[in-house]
Amino acid sequence: MSIKKKALRYSTCLFSILAIGLVFLGCEDPTSSKIVEIYELKMNPTPENIATLRVFLDEKNRDLRVTALNSLVTLGVDDAADLAVGALSDPDAFVRATAAKLVGDQDDPALSGFLARVLREDPDALVRKRACQALARIAGDEAGPALIAALRDPDSLVRIEAVKGAKAIAPGQGSARLVELLAEDPMWEVRVRAASALGLCGDPAAGEALRAALSDPVEFVRAAAAKALEEYQPDSSPPPPTEAEKTN
Repeated sequence: MSIKKKALRYSTCLFSILAIGLVFLGCEDPTSSKIVEIYELKMNPTPENIATLRVFLDEKNRDLRVTALNSLVTLGVDDAADLAVGALSDPDAFVRATAAKLVGDQDDPALSGFLARVLREDPDALVRKRACQALARIAGDEAGPALIAALRDPDSLVRIEAVKGAKAIAPGQGSARLVELLAEDPMWEVRVRAASALGLCGDPAAGEALRAALSDPVEFVRAAAAKALEEYQPDSSPPPPTEAEKTN
């Protein structure tokens, strides 16, 4: 049995034990009983049980929908990617956040457009954060631009994930916004990530921003800036000619 399958079986058993434990501890209610049922179906994924799991996707209760979705997608049903993408439009933010993570688990760059839309449009910060993480995992044509745009997200946790993702799949890009984050972001964690990413940017403004950050009031930012300066390599290519130079 592969390591992935062993991990899946282990996690399934663990969740089943936890759900059953809640029942025996006196927490039984229709929802918890159905969650136990979902995990029991997942542990024995016959065609009939898979069909029953699909029925749970239409439940009004979000916990049942998300448990069924996670079960079907992690089982690797033929339309797993379609199910995950479809759930990105679920009315509940927790379901959408789970769906974003599951889309990333497909490791398919062709799905980046769906996640980019979520990152641009979803009103919930947790969903956008999960979309950042998923885009950083699968990359794809729309991942880099979406992550760089998310450097301006109003939520600091989303900005952190956007910086991490942009550094991973679009190194050296978005330097102008990273310079702003390093100088102005109120969250020192964001400034740390921005400093790390600027070490891969070769434009002079990146170097200037990193040197200025050596005086940041937070020790972690100063350390990140110092480390980034060790990696920083200024762009040696000459700047483009000005209009005046072109006419001479």
